[in-house]
Amino acid sequence: MSGRRVLDSGQHIEIDRISCDAYGTCAELLPEGIDLDEWGYPVIAPGNVPAHLLDIAKRAVDNCPVLALRLVKVTAAKGAEPAPPPPVLAARRPETRPDRMEGTPPWPPRPANRPAKRGPEQRRRS
Repeated sequence: MSGRRVLDSGQHIEIDRISCDAYGTCAELLPEGIDLDEWGYPVIAPGNVPAHLLDIAKRAVDNCPVLALRLVKVTAAKGAEPAPPPPVLAARRPETRPDRMEGTPPWPPRPANRPAKRGPEQRRRS
């Protein structure tokens, strides 16, 4: 342990697993806090997002193609211990995982028989 204290942002990432289509964009943008399982779905690190990663976490939430992620402010009970910082998952980035073949994207390709997803701009106009 380095003895450095990580400042807590007081927010954590939640995922709507029903909406998620396993694009993997979130894990590309925030590899320190989001990993992908064997099917390409995100696995969120436990605990709150560290303060120095909050801007990157907001970008990952905003760039989700299906808007399945959200940042939630944590309200701690009086006298409660603060949550421990999330573990660093940088060693398991998709581009460094041995189960990925060279040159393949870190998420499965979209099947040809499925129509393209509508982006947030088209969704708001409907």
